[in-house]
Formats: sequence, C-alpha cells, structure tokens
Amino acid sequence: MVQGMVVDKGPNYRDPGRPMHEIISGHASRNPEKPAVIYEDGTKLTYGELDELSGKLAAALASEANVNKGDVVAIVMFNRPEFVVAYLGALKAGARVVVIDALSMSEDLEYQLNDAKPKATIVDSEVYGREKDREIINKLGGKVYLAEKLREALAGFEAGGIKVEYDADARIFYYAGIVGRTLQVIHTHRSFVGAVAPLAQAEGINEEDVSLVTSPLSHVLGLDAALFTALYAGGTAVMMKRFDEEKAVRLAKEYGVTYMVAAPLVYQRLLEKGVTRDNLPSLKWAMSGGAYLPPEVQKAWIEKVSPLLQVYGMTEAPQCFATTIERNKIGSLGFPLPGVEAKLVDPEDESREVGVGEKGVLLIKGPMVMKGYAEPEETKKAFRGEWLWTGDILERDDEGFYYFRGVKKRMLKYKGYPVFPRDLEILLEKHPAVAKAEVYGEPDPSVGQIPAARVWLKPGYEGSVKPEELMEWVNTRVAPYKKIRKLVIMGTLEK
Repeated sequence: MVQGMVVDKGPNYRDPGRPMHEIISGHASRNPEKPAVIYEDGTKLTYGELDELSGKLAAALASEANVNKGDVVAIVMFNRPEFVVAYLGALKAGARVVVIDALSMSEDLEYQLNDAKPKATIVDSEVYGREKDREIINKLGGKVYLAEKLREALAGFEAGGIKVEYDADARIFYYAGIVGRTLQVIHTHRSFVGAVAPLAQAEGINEEDVSLVTSPLSHVLGLDAALFTALYAGGTAVMMKRFDEEKAVRLAKEYGVTYMVAAPLVYQRLLEKGVTRDNLPSLKWAMSGGAYLPPEVQKAWIEKVSPLLQVYGMTEAPQCFATTIERNKIGSLGFPLPGVEAKLVDPEDESREVGVGEKGVLLIKGPMVMKGYAEPEETKKAFRGEWLWTGDILERDDEGFYYFRGVKKRMLKYKGYPVFPRDLEILLEKHPAVAKAEVYGEPDPSVGQIPAARVWLKPGYEGSVKPEELMEWVNTRVAPYKKIRKLVIMGTLEK
C-alpha cells in the first residue's frame, strides 16, 4: 500500500470577484449582438436581449411582487430561454433563486413552495396547466408570471436591479445529497461563480465555444456545467427542452457545437443510434456527469466520436473534480479543479487520512462549496471544520486520478436524477396501513438504479392492501423519476 497523499490541491483558481449576472452583463456591453442562448426551435436570445430582459424582470419583481434583498423567487420551468431570463432577473433583484423541477407535482411541489415561501414564481404553462399544481402555485407561489408571456409582461418596465454583495445568498436547491432527504442547500453568489468558473478554466472554455444543453436546468449538471460555463465564458448555449437523439445531432451540426455536458445515458443512446464524429464534426469534447459512466460507453465514444471526459460534484459542491483532454483516464472522475483541496479519510476512523490506493470518504474545500443547509444542525454534521464531508467513498491512484468506490450516504440515481430514499419512506409511512417502509436502489443497467421498497403493515391490514395500491399512493405524488418501480409487503409490524 503506497502512502503519502494527505491533502491534494488543484491548480490556482482565478476568482472573477463579482456575481454571475454582472459577468454576463459585461459580455452584453462588449458584444450585445452575440447569441447567448439558442433554443431548439431556432429562437435566439442575444447577450444584449438577455441583459435587458433580465433587468426588466428585476424591476418588475421589485415593483409588482415587492421583492427585496434576500426574498425568494421560484422558477418552475422546463428548459427554455425564459429560464435564463428568470434566473438572472431574480439575481439582479437581489433575490435568492429556488429552481423547482418542472416534473415535480403534488406533495413535492407543495412542500418546496411552502418551505421556500417565494414572493414570485415564474412558471411554464405546461406546469401551470396541471390543475392541482396550478392551485398549489396560486396559493403558495406569490406573484405568478407565465414563462411564455414573460416578454409581454415586462414590456412596460425599464431595466433595473440592485447591487448585491458577492457573499450574499444567491440560490437554493432542494437536493441535499449528503443529508439524504429534501432540504434547502444554500449557495452564495461567490459559490455560484465558484461552481462554474473552475470548470470553465480547467477545460479552456472561451467565447468561441458553443455548448449543447441536454440536461434539465433544474439540476446542476445542466444549469452549471452545461449552460453557465458557456455564458460565463461569453460563449453560446444551444438548449433542448428534452433530450432527443436526432434533434441533438441536428442542433449540434447546425450551430457548430464544440462541447456538451450530459448524463451517461445521453452518450449511450447516441451511440446506439450510430452517431460518429462525422455526425458531430465540430465537437471538440464531451463530458459525462451525474451518474456512473460505464467504461465500455466511454471507450466507444472516444473511439467513434470525441474525447469523453468526466465531471464529479454534488449539490453541496457542484463540479469539484473533472478530467481534461490532456489528462483523462477511462473510469476516473478526474482530479481537483482549480481552487479545490481534497483528502480521503478512513470510513471507520475519520482521524486517519488515507493514501494512494486506499478507499476513503472524500472531504473537500473549494470555491464551489455551499454556505450550508437551512437547518444549522445538519450543516454542522456536514462539515469537519472547514472541510465538507461528501459521504462518497473514493480512491486515488499514483497519478492523481480519483475513482468512485461507493457511498456512506443514502441516495440513489435514476437516469442521473438523485432520489432520496428517506423522502419516499416518509411518504409511504403516511399511508394509513403502513407501519414501516425501507426504500433502496435496485441496480438496473438501463437506468442506473430503480427505486424499490420493502413495506411492513400495521396489524389488521394483512391482505387488505396490495403492493400496487401502495406504489400508486407514492407515484401519484412525486416526479416521474422518483416513482417506486417495485414494492414488496414483508408482513406486519407493531408500531
């Protein structure tokens, strides 16, 4: 066993020192006619238009929704150009942005809106068209703006906005992977920029680059690694509402896509469709994240299309490791990005730091690390002094590459989406017949893991409740990717 590695440091980080919306406004002043976002239907949003519209939204939020510094603005939207307007406009207003997955419904949606208490919600008409969800949004979402009518709603406003501190809260996520349940993860403007800039710097992304955005913007892989790396660098993001193989190839060719960041399933499906470098001639590199990348998929993509890199992170610390074209190994998550410090500790004795070739729980420091959770006690549990305890078990080789080896936290991945077993257990245990539930991930090579459950009934319910009924109880209340696919009743249990 080779020893010696204690703290591993990434390259120097060049901190821009200002919030993301100010960086993008700088691009707008220098190159207002350059396309910032191109939608799948051909709609283009230039940097000048993006800056002006987001400024108008900031003014509208202050005037119509009484949004002040520190208030919350929610976005419930599928991928579309208005998403970027909404995101930057809320930040310019001094608000904290909460992005709620547009697939969220019923209890999921209600919980997050009730917890976040937004002054305003910008919502996709597809979401707003669902009767029950519309009632929830009208009740809990504050002032409601429809994404499709956002330009029209902002027509009478002059662009505005306020100065925000770099260390002020900027955004809130509801994917607390370390905790293993739905909980507010709070990031500042500094850690937002710190989640994007190191990756852009490491990969050499610049204003000539064009990114293909296939992942949902409700998750950091799509939002930060695919979208905001391009906007941070002054490049262009080509955005898809939902991934489709033929559409992805067409858009990549038409707009000269130079890089893409997506879940492993995207590359697998493109390869199955017979995609080669002839189909994606401008693609310089691709990057996989969010879930396990099978080595055979990575090898095939490299052989047939382009370099396929990997990025590793979590909601609490997005994009902290990655590989590059110059340094890439099959199966590796990469190495610390600029500004990141990493160390591995013994899973059974965290006072012992492990070396090369040993498995250990990853602890990190870096510009992308969250401010904390909304619950102070949970924040304390997640940190070891200045170090964030990730709950992921990794191993480092003698060349500095890291490899995923397991987890000490409760989370599973379905098609790259994080699913928290405890959330589903709580929901199952709300059923009048259920005494106890255990949810776990069952391996499935086509999707990663499927949510499965073991359930114990309360006495007196034997034979009167079927697995299908309990699955429906959960599945009608959660986003499609959280649905329980398999459930077994184990017997009864006194509670």
